[in-house]
Amino acid sequence: MTAKIVIKNPKGRFIHFNKQDTQEQSSQAREIVRILPSDLGRGRFRSLACRPGMNICLSQCRFDRDYHANIAWASPLVTFVFGLSGLTSTKNACHGSPIIMGAGDAYVHYFEDPALSRNTAGGKELNGLAVRISPDILTSLIDPEEESKAGKILRTSLEKGYLFSAQKMSPGMTMILSQMFNCPHRGIIKNIFLESKAMELVACQLEQFFECKGSKHISCPVNGDEKKRIFRARDLLVDQLQFPPSLPDLARQVGMSHSRLTRGFKKVFNCTVFEYLRQERLEYARSLLTENSMNITQVAFTSGFCSSSHFAMAFAKRFGVRPSTYRNAKVLNPASL
Repeated sequence: MTAKIVIKNPKGRFIHFNKQDTQEQSSQAREIVRILPSDLGRGRFRSLACRPGMNICLSQCRFDRDYHANIAWASPLVTFVFGLSGLTSTKNACHGSPIIMGAGDAYVHYFEDPALSRNTAGGKELNGLAVRISPDILTSLIDPEEESKAGKILRTSLEKGYLFSAQKMSPGMTMILSQMFNCPHRGIIKNIFLESKAMELVACQLEQFFECKGSKHISCPVNGDEKKRIFRARDLLVDQLQFPPSLPDLARQVGMSHSRLTRGFKKVFNCTVFEYLRQERLEYARSLLTENSMNITQVAFTSGFCSSSHFAMAFAKRFGVRPSTYRNAKVLNPASL
């Protein structure tokens, strides 16, 4: 269970965080320590491979500046995340809005698309822990003959490829995390200790997830085949930002009715097709502005806006500054904004 991690360095370039010079193999072959590059800050990420299909990652670092990483796992995993300090924002194509993680937050999620994009605020300590488990391990723990309501919820969510819950850590979770970060053992005893504590954390979080009425549990609103068609529609939009197909044409290309696509898209991405298209156009326009090779009007038309004035208003509403101001700030200080 390893992930491809790509980080954005201070010069704005994306580099792989899996190079040999950023890793230290510990005395235990099952553990990998990734050292944070010195131009980003200090600290490390410790990743421990437990039983097949289970991984524990402990983060202890401080970023000197805002940090961006793209993370891609080989297959979808049920992820339990616990934040002790710091602030992160994580995006996934299956989840409509960014997942904001702060001190005391606990999340569990399972997304059919395993790729994540994460931003971490600079100038803060980032301490936290993530437990990633294959869905097969969790479903194997459900007794099919005496399946509870909680077991049915979990099994259904995993089968549909979507699970998300946001909670606050209980005192019991905080105590377990403290024990894991201050583990006194070494070797095989350490591995057994950390794995058992990780499963204890998972049990606490799932118990809270099933019992807490305020939990933001969202079951997948569309079936698997429809969701694949909706993701295909999303891809078609992104590939044709300047001249996108009309809604009827888009629905026809993915084999859905206009109304079914509209409703399903809203449920999957938490926004309308037009809103998603506009967000993608603005993100693309922002990347064009940093290249500084086009004027504002050219950027507007290349990213699909019908006029530069309409583009300027939409950009200011989305990012808080006009396109010209954004470009000038990036030219004077590439690390700004």
